Amino acid sequence: MERFLSRSILLITLIVLAAFSYRALSVGAAELPTIDVGLPDDGVFGLGGHYLVDKGLDRKNGFVMKPRWSGVAEVERLLAIGAIPVGLSTSESALRANIRGIHIRLIQPFMTPHNSILVRKQSPYKNLFDLKGKPFAVPPEVTSAYNNFDYFMRKQGVQIEKYFQLKKLGAAGISAVLEEMNRQLNTKIKLLGWLGALDSWVDKNPNLIPVLRKAWQEAIAGFQEDESHFRKHAKKLFGLEKPEELEIGWPRTRQFILPPDFPWPDKANMETEKRYLKEGVELGIFPSEGLAVVDKLFVP
Repeated sequence: MERFLSRSILLITLIVLAAFSYRALSVGAAELPTIDVGLPDDGVFGLGGHYLVDKGLDRKNGFVMKPRWSGVAEVERLLAIGAIPVGLSTSESALRANIRGIHIRLIQPFMTPHNSILVRKQSPYKNLFDLKGKPFAVPPEVTSAYNNFDYFMRKQGVQIEKYFQLKKLGAAGISAVLEEMNRQLNTKIKLLGWLGALDSWVDKNPNLIPVLRKAWQEAIAGFQEDESHFRKHAKKLFGLEKPEELEIGWPRTRQFILPPDFPWPDKANMETEKRYLKEGVELGIFPSEGLAVVDKLFVP
């Protein structure tokens, strides 16, 4: 009888301990801070967001990312109106938002410009200046592609709004030239596609900045070595599904992610980005009020 009671007590104790442990784990998981993050539902930045979620890099680093998938312009709008605290941003859109009194700061860069200027193979145009007065498709002013193009053309004395017949369309397949941007800025890497956040959220959550950065840095390093992740999302994010499309699409996508060992914050690259924005103000791309904003734009 005593042995039976001892076993019963032991069994009950184990059950109680197991229940307590399960409850403790559940509570611990529930206590991870949740961050609403606006992410594009296509393109390279979207691919990185899916990798972070698929691999659980948010939970690994101590938070839960709640993605808000949408188009790039809509993500930027939601961030600007305060509907989400964190989301995709560009340095140009963040600068313009701050000039309008919408205080957005940049936390973590993600990729480099991945753009080209294209003409039909049989066309007679050999350089940009052959296109003077011609219809020229560009994405709208809120995009880095437009601002990058505007920047390096103004450096050559050309105002694109007057020089070309600009047709402002969707961003797919339209761009500025990466090599020219890097030459103008004397840098190896031009940053693009930032994780931005409302200034008020940054001030209230300084402890979440390093974990957000670490999770995105792991995503940057990880999916460059994971072609299967690209193939998994290629149809939805890029419209690619044929074997030959996937074969070409992967190396072309991979090359525009920041290097896996790229450090952030990085003083030299931050100063380059500030110089680009300040020169943009001086060239008339951004309002003059931008000069007072640039140095405050980046989270140290």
